[in-house]
This record gives sequence, C-alpha cells and structure tokens, in this order.
Amino acid sequence: MPKISLRWNRARKWVIPAAALVAGAGVGVGAMYLWGPSSAGDQEAFAMEGMEDAGQQTMTVSLQTLEESVEASGTLAAVSTDSLSFDASGEVTAVYFEEGDYVEEGDVIAEIDTLSLTASLTSAKAELAQAKATLSNLEDADDGSDASEAQIEAAESQVAVLKASVADAKEAMDDAELVADMDGLLTSQPYEVGDVVSGGSSSSSGDSSTMTATSTSTSSDGVTIVGQDEWTVSVSLSEDEVALIEEGDQVTFTSDDVDEEFYGIVTDIANLPTTTGGSATYAVELQVTDTIEGLYEGTSVTADIAYLRQTDVLAIPTNAITTTDDVSTVTVVDDEGNEETREVTLGDAIDSYTIITDGLEEGESIVVTTTASSDGTDSDSTDDFSDMMGGFSGEMPSGDMGGAPAGGMPGQ
Repeated sequence: MPKISLRWNRARKWVIPAAALVAGAGVGVGAMYLWGPSSAGDQEAFAMEGMEDAGQQTMTVSLQTLEESVEASGTLAAVSTDSLSFDASGEVTAVYFEEGDYVEEGDVIAEIDTLSLTASLTSAKAELAQAKATLSNLEDADDGSDASEAQIEAAESQVAVLKASVADAKEAMDDAELVADMDGLLTSQPYEVGDVVSGGSSSSSGDSSTMTATSTSTSSDGVTIVGQDEWTVSVSLSEDEVALIEEGDQVTFTSDDVDEEFYGIVTDIANLPTTTGGSATYAVELQVTDTIEGLYEGTSVTADIAYLRQTDVLAIPTNAITTTDDVSTVTVVDDEGNEETREVTLGDAIDSYTIITDGLEEGESIVVTTTASSDGTDSDSTDDFSDMMGGFSGEMPSGDMGGAPAGGMPGQ
C-alpha cells in the first residue's frame, strides 16, 4: 500500500493532502502527492466548510496531480573527485588555499622551495651542453673506423641520457607548484609552510582517484578536490519496491541541510540483490539533475522516486462516492446549498482518492461524509486537510511556491 505524503507543489499555489498511512522504519514503501490548481482565482478550491448535518463537509472539486513514489535515503557523493600531491621533494614555502576553500582549475594551491630544484636543472643543462660538444667533436673527427664509430655511439647515448635528466629537472620545477586540475571544494589540504615533503605520485580522474604524498610533518594524504557540479546518491530498495521503478524515473530529493527540494533521475538499478541478515535489497543509483547551492559530499538526503503520475485529473476522496449495483454517485451542492445526487464515472483509485472521468466539473462542490473513528470522533481524509491548514484559518496560501522539477516529471 503506497504511503500518502503531504507536499507543497512548487509549480502550483497550494497542496491538497491525502490521508496518511504510517510507514515502517527505514525505506518507505511509497507516497502519493496531490497538487492544487495554479491560478489565483482557484485558491479557495478544496476548501472545507462544516455543514449543518454533523459528520459532513463540502469540498470544491479541481484538477489535481496524483503521484505515487518509493521513498529511500542515502548520501550525496560527488561524481568528480581529484587528489593531488607534490611529485617533487622540498620544503613548503607558500600555501595559497586552505581546506574549505573553492578553487578553480589552474589555481596554485601551494608550492615548495625551488632552490635545490633550480640548481639541479642548471647542472643537468650544463652536463647536456658538454655532452653535445663532445659528440660534435667526435663527429668532426670521424675517420670511418670502428673505434671512431663506437665513440660516437657512446657520446650519442650520453646525450640522450642527459636530455632525459634535463626533462626530469624541468618537470620537477613544475612539480614545485601544486596546481588544481579541476574546479571544486578543497575537502583536504594538509600542507603548511615549513613542512618538508618527499616526492609522491598524483593523478586525476573524472570519477575518482586516490593519490598520496609523503611528508615529514603533515598527513600522508594529499590535497583532495571535490567537484560541486555533479552529484549521485546510492540507495537500497526491497524486491517489491525495485519492481515498481525503472531507469529514467524522476526523483525528488529533500534534506535537513538544504532549504529547497531538488531533482534527479534513476540512472542504474542492480540486476542482482545484496542479502543481509536474510533480507534482500537492490542497489539503485540516482543522479542529481538540478544545479543547486548548498550540496556537499556526505549530505544525507531523502529520495522520493516517482513511478506513477497522473496530471490534471479530477480526484476526490473515495469516501465521497457511493456505489450501489455498479452505479457510482456523489452528492453535489449548488451555491444555494441545494443537494443533488449525481451519477459519476470512476477512473483509477489511488489509495484514498479516486479519479472522476465523467459526471463532475471543475469548480463544483460535493459532500464528503466523515466516519466515526475508534475514539468516537469523526474522521476521514478531510481531517488531514484540517490539520494541514489549521494555521491558515481555512484560507489557502498565496504566492509562487517555486519552480518546476528540473528535467520535467515522469509521465503516467
């Protein structure tokens, strides 16, 4: 049974709540969301008013969007992560960025003393120049003998070795600067002025990489840059839940650390389950498609994966419908309070709501009959509406609630 969840529709003016079902701990089994009309003139739609007869309320019918989803939780992981370290050895003489700073590709994060590196490069260049001169003299004195040819070959080999030494010395000079090779947030920066480091190795990857540096006075881990543009979330779903979804389904993310909703899609569903304690779950990968500030590596999020969505339909609480001998009716109330029993044609029923395909029009009012709960009070789906809107004294909130999901929402 899907879980009913209340949510403001960011693309509309207000939300119509449905009856809540209690979900178990951990991964939720689903949710149905209902959004109200977007025009300011429709802000009174679905407003409930008590009638003279106890246990009855009226509601105004309007076009709705019904959605069912599977709920899961996970943490944000950056798609791009680079780790960098000094390839050259020396003392750290300057630090330009600290942990928590944002860097751009090409920024120099820190640098080491180049005095010894400069001396090594100068020496390598001098040795190469001498070797080239020796080779030139041997070539000029070549008499065609085997001995002369052997001397020239040896000199050529020496020149090749010294060229490589010069190239290494130049690279070491370049390695004296630790340069960011991508835009992102510095989540680790262990270097301080005065640290002595010995050459390590560094590399980068579009997905992730692990590199190390050795230092006499800092952490053995180098600088870590986390990209802020692309995020993924890994979640686990039960066999029943994973059967409902498919790749490409729209995902709505919420987090206690982020003020607004953001959106994504399902990108991968594992074919084989992981069994823990006799319970099988399937790994599902989600991709964030929104560009939004305030997202960080490891941020906990809740993901609602929409697997069913019906838009612009007339949906009313099922307990407003009476069905006898396969004939379904509702009680319509006109502006003067006169009641009329009218036959309606039913569409899909989603939990406590039913779609009306014929017999009702947007803007008409109908009667919803409440039922007595176990404690003797009246209750039905309209109680959730009263609880939700209690702070508004029966009036709908106005104003734009935000934009639509990035990339659109899935179809039916």
